[in-house]
Amino acid sequence: MLRRKLLATAAASFAAPAIVSRASLGQNLRKVKMGSAFTTTTNAAFLMPALLKPEGIDLELVMFPSLVQRMQAVASGDVDIGNGGLSATMQVATKGFPMQVLANGCDGGWMVLAQPSIKSFKDLVGKKIAVQNGSIGLVSLNWKLKQEGVFGKVDLAFMDNQDQPIPLMRGDVAAICVFEPYAALAEQNGWGKRLWVPYDSPMGKTNLGFVASSAFVKKDPDLTKKMVAAHVKATKEMAANPSIAIETTIKQFKMTKEVAELSTKNLFFSADSGPAFVSGLKSLARMMIDDKMLEKEPDWDNFLNLGYV
Repeated sequence: MLRRKLLATAAASFAAPAIVSRASLGQNLRKVKMGSAFTTTTNAAFLMPALLKPEGIDLELVMFPSLVQRMQAVASGDVDIGNGGLSATMQVATKGFPMQVLANGCDGGWMVLAQPSIKSFKDLVGKKIAVQNGSIGLVSLNWKLKQEGVFGKVDLAFMDNQDQPIPLMRGDVAAICVFEPYAALAEQNGWGKRLWVPYDSPMGKTNLGFVASSAFVKKDPDLTKKMVAAHVKATKEMAANPSIAIETTIKQFKMTKEVAELSTKNLFFSADSGPAFVSGLKSLARMMIDDKMLEKEPDWDNFLNLGYV
């Protein structure tokens, strides 16, 4: 009888093994690197690691101050996927590095602020404006300078976004064309006032794309689908609940609540990748060609891969 009990106990143990979730097995998580930026337009990225872990994906966010470096890293495979400034993405794509836009990343998120003594763009003649080289901010600023008749009459000082508020405060530059949360930081502290809300150009609020190299998408469409789904879900959470964006800005950028709240009012979280997004992107390409920042439009049939949305 004792022998039968021992055999029965052993059989029951083998018949009912412990159930361990895939996500709990660290060695089974697939490592994926995602390039992102030091701006709040990419705030949705901070929600993605938690969304992807149940899918067996360990997402590492790699931050780049330079948008061109970020897109070069995506193109070369140093990171797998990225939040891409669409101007930089097109520059890389038209220089022999096949890239694909998978979804809208975020709309808006930048502003032109000037010292209190500056009343109009004409007051900037002979003075310095800080802006990030190669950015959508630069494209929109050039358009506005042409509209105001002062293009070529102001000096552009190329700086990354996080480096712009202090020179404005010190008076080293007369104005900045800067992305959030640094626009809100300068405005909240009284270092500058709004000179132009820059969304009336042909490209509108077009700004950010969720992008990958063509090789990455072709190699692993299933992983691409999961990444896009997580981006869309995270973006919808940000859009539906502004407090998440505020909390994320405070935590990730070490900003005050007042700066974070002001910053979110200039962010338009959207993954809508329909006709309006495509139209804005194509207008951006034409504006860049006019500025000689782009030699030709990308091959739209290959550049746009929006079916995953």
